[in-house]
Amino acid sequence: MKARLSLSAFLVLPLVLLFASTAVAAAEGGSSPWTTSMLLWRVVNTVALLALLAYFLKKPLVNFFKERKAKIEKDLADAVEQRQRAEELIREYQSKLAGMEQELQKMRGELQKAAEGESLKVISNAEKMASAIIESAKIAAEQEVRKAKIALKDEAVTLAVEMAESLIREKISEDDRKKIVEDYLVKVGGMK
Repeated sequence: MKARLSLSAFLVLPLVLLFASTAVAAAEGGSSPWTTSMLLWRVVNTVALLALLAYFLKKPLVNFFKERKAKIEKDLADAVEQRQRAEELIREYQSKLAGMEQELQKMRGELQKAAEGESLKVISNAEKMASAIIESAKIAAEQEVRKAKIALKDEAVTLAVEMAESLIREKISEDDRKKIVEDYLVKVGGMK
């Protein structure tokens, strides 16, 4: 219905213009280089050309505009969908960022606890090593004291023997020596 109305308006408008221009020319009373028949043929030609163009271009133009409208609607729907996805991603990333802040705080706490635990382990190991070093030093000192005692005993024995020898030499006479040797020989000889 709309197409017929626009087509009839399309055909009536040139005729109205033709008659209006003819009326204006007649009212002026002058002669115009355009005669009514000439003007009529031009209007008929123009109307025919427009009618042919409308007949042959109507379907392609309607299809073009339908496709264009469908493409615009599809693009608009895609844009709305992409916007919704983008807003959803924004919300998701914002929640992740908020979660990351909490996770970062949690990790800092865990790292601090781990560092404190590691510090306690290092201190404990250092104390154990210090105890081991002290114990080792005590053992080494005790061994050195034993060695020194043994060395002192050996030295005391040696000095005692030397002092006893010198005393015996001084106090024993030649006769006493002979008697000791004879007693020794008798003892050794009696053992055989």
